[in-house]
Amino acid sequence: MKKLIFTLLMCSSTLFYSQNIVLTEFATGFTAPVEISNSGDSRLFVVQQNGLIKILLPNGTTNATNFINLSSKITFSGERGLLGLAFHPQYVTNGYFFVYYNQVTTGNIIVARYTVNATNPDVADISTEKILLNFPKPFDNHNGGSMHFSPDGNLWISTGDGGSGNDPNNNSQNKNSLLGKMLRINVNSTGAYEIPADNPFVGVAGADEIWSYGLRNAWKFSFDLATSNVMIADVGQGQFEEINKMPISSAGL
Repeated sequence: MKKLIFTLLMCSSTLFYSQNIVLTEFATGFTAPVEISNSGDSRLFVVQQNGLIKILLPNGTTNATNFINLSSKITFSGERGLLGLAFHPQYVTNGYFFVYYNQVTTGNIIVARYTVNATNPDVADISTEKILLNFPKPFDNHNGGSMHFSPDGNLWISTGDGGSGNDPNNNSQNKNSLLGKMLRINVNSTGAYEIPADNPFVGVAGADEIWSYGLRNAWKFSFDLATSNVMIADVGQGQFEEINKMPISSAGL
């Protein structure tokens, strides 16, 4: 498997880099913030693990009304909750955004689409939920939860291996499981979603949604458009943390 390109071995060496950094407090009053996203304008959308998404304005103030409140739909405890947010590339015209959360009672992983209110851009329409993915996981931890649209318009989703330690169910290496993976789907569909034709397991053994496998808990990732790479932060178990670099244009198998 070629998933791992390089690993930072923080336990074996220490890097010293001298630079003066000054931190200035910009905004306060958030509870368990796990993600900040942008829809293409000056607003920042702060995702709270407890199910609330708040709008942060350029002057450092926060709208009194939540953009959306999903607290009744989620399980919020430990590593579980509302974990990811991604705005559709054509959000300005279609109003679509996507969230990743643990379902209430079951703890299942849910990826769902919502639409902004037709008359108020600062409030989402909670009645518009369209569930794209719904799959179980065996333990409370290792939920993954990062989502981003790649330059080609597909939605990438990182999932954890299902939890516990040492991946007891071997989900990460199981190509029929969506756990411990980087998923890649086309959400521009009348159905839930479509599978991009160049996903690596289309027509062969393995779940069609998978783009790469072998992840433990890819808590965050992002696209480096200058180098056409995806950078994946994969949480380690003991002394090691891992950063994976993978070309956007080729599956990391």
